[in-house]
Amino acid sequence: MRKKEDIQRINEEIAARFRKIEADLSAAETVAVLFEILFDGIEKEFSVPFVWLTLMDHENAAPLIEAVNASDILKSRLSVVSPELFEKILPEGMKPILANKDLPPFYKLMPPSRKYFVRSMAVVPFALNGQVIGAWNNGDADAGRYKADMDTALLSSLAGKLSQQLTQLVAGKNGVPVRDENNEQPGGIHG
Repeated sequence: MRKKEDIQRINEEIAARFRKIEADLSAAETVAVLFEILFDGIEKEFSVPFVWLTLMDHENAAPLIEAVNASDILKSRLSVVSPELFEKILPEGMKPILANKDLPPFYKLMPPSRKYFVRSMAVVPFALNGQVIGAWNNGDADAGRYKADMDTALLSSLAGKLSQQLTQLVAGKNGVPVRDENNEQPGGIHG
């Protein structure tokens, strides 16, 4: 019985850390600050050694690429890939992928100016105006950190909040109306 309580406590602590990052994202006033907050939160709350951004080479991503390249913190942590490559690696749209085997295709998502010693990865897609536009990537040298059979509900929830805030920030800049497409609460706890 004690072990079950320990697992529940750990899961609640993990969920609280995700909620903290989600709350922090809502304070971002620019696209660059949004991603800076995300990266800082993931690194601090979860001690993830390698965090970077992959955006699709698409006209809709142009303002995001420009904003990220203007940030001294982010510009060396950006990779821009073709939509075809992105869709090949992430065929299920907004579903995060956790991997610790057959990683060479995932290495193509890494920034050209940085090489990370990664033996497991979490690739978390996000959207702009309801269309998948990129992914934030977490990498670790520990092959057991991310495994394909782990629950990704909390990562998906955070990606939904990131997508909402990103859409609002870009819409505010361009005067485009924003639709709130993801008000649901996720089920499950990542443990």
